[in-house]
Amino acid sequence: MLPRAILNILKRSEPAVTVILAHIRVSPDGTLTGSAPGAAPGEHDAAIIISPAPRSPAAQAEAVAAIHAIQEAVARLPVLDPRSPDDIIGYNENGLFG
Repeated sequence: MLPRAILNILKRSEPAVTVILAHIRVSPDGTLTGSAPGAAPGEHDAAIIISPAPRSPAAQAEAVAAIHAIQEAVARLPVLDPRSPDDIIGYNENGLFG
């Protein structure tokens, strides 16, 4: 469940959120420093989403290779139930449970 403050913001009819990309530094004590070009001067309530640093091409290639290895391993697993996904879920020919 979302906090009440966020639900109230989502219920507003006027735009409630402005997205501004910023580069910040978080100190060990939690203090934020950095710049937010395009933000109005003053204090702002904000939700901060931390995105990871971009991966190097070598790290990206390694991640893709690991994902492919997982896909290949899953593809080699035996089929335990030969029914179609619709049959397993219980859909009938009309797409309804039946």
